[in-house]
Amino acid sequence: MKTGFALTALAAVTAVAAGAGTAAAMTDKLNAVTSLDQNNVLVVSFKTNYLKPANERFKGKVEIKYLGGQEIVPPRKAVTALRRGQFNVLHSPTAYYIGTVPEGYAILAANQGPKALRANGAWEILQEVYLKKAGAHLLAWGENMTSYNTYLLKEPKFDKDGVPDLTGLKMRATGTYRPLFRALGATTINIKSSEVFTALQRGTVDGFGFTDISIVPLGVHKIIKYRIQPNYYQTNTVVTVHADTWNKLAKEKRAAMTELAKEYETTSVHWIEKQRKAEDKMVMAAGVKDIVLKGKAAARYLDIAHQEVWKQLKERSEYHDKLKPLMYIPGKPNRQADLGRALRQ
Repeated sequence: MKTGFALTALAAVTAVAAGAGTAAAMTDKLNAVTSLDQNNVLVVSFKTNYLKPANERFKGKVEIKYLGGQEIVPPRKAVTALRRGQFNVLHSPTAYYIGTVPEGYAILAANQGPKALRANGAWEILQEVYLKKAGAHLLAWGENMTSYNTYLLKEPKFDKDGVPDLTGLKMRATGTYRPLFRALGATTINIKSSEVFTALQRGTVDGFGFTDISIVPLGVHKIIKYRIQPNYYQTNTVVTVHADTWNKLAKEKRAAMTELAKEYETTSVHWIEKQRKAEDKMVMAAGVKDIVLKGKAAARYLDIAHQEVWKQLKERSEYHDKLKPLMYIPGKPNRQADLGRALRQ
């Protein structure tokens, strides 16, 4: 038995050694998980604009199998599961693991996009952060012009400057919205996105923050009454790869996946905007009314939103002073203001 085991082990070692020289020709099989629900439009975008073309383009070299969303692993445990190697690729808002990687706040409150960050060195800093704190390689920032809105069951009060006063309201919030809502006086509650509909029905919450798309799949457009404009932030949903998985891939495979990631950072924006326009018609048809802040009130609202987030990063991250000058230009409007021009390029 010992001899047989030794021969088997030797054969295995020999096979590995023989295959080492042809690693680039072998198919690396990876598993991908999303922290958001499978039906979330951001997830559909990831599957459509990255996973599908990846499996078509890298056939016979790299295969990425989608396992599922929140039913696979609870959102707030996903990055830990990735670090442990329970799967290889994670598509997730940084808000779900902001305690582990507080630098996700920088992505949220940036008014620069991934192309600029890759050019000015910020992306390399973020990759350093992800490797150090999450044991992962930061691959892509998709859907990066998607922004956020505040949705309410009832019309809010306003302070002397015309900014919404949420004092006394209970707001569903992740790390993305918590700084803003608390600054506006609200009490925040952690609830999974899939449970927001029931929470609104039962009065557990009076409103919530969410992206400017994908509330229709949740069904909440049938319940909410008001949406506050202008929108704020930009989606901090990124794609990360388990560090060991990434390092074991052949150099040319990593290069190909990175090139597709850069394409995805643009194609996903175009794709999402088409979906957003279609969904917005359904939201308006359901009777949701826009509360549109203007002038100084709008400027103050956006300033509170962004500065509260940068304040959080200052308190939690040693990288704040490096990242903010590269990712946020004072006085520059939200990137959504440039969306029309971006879509015409």
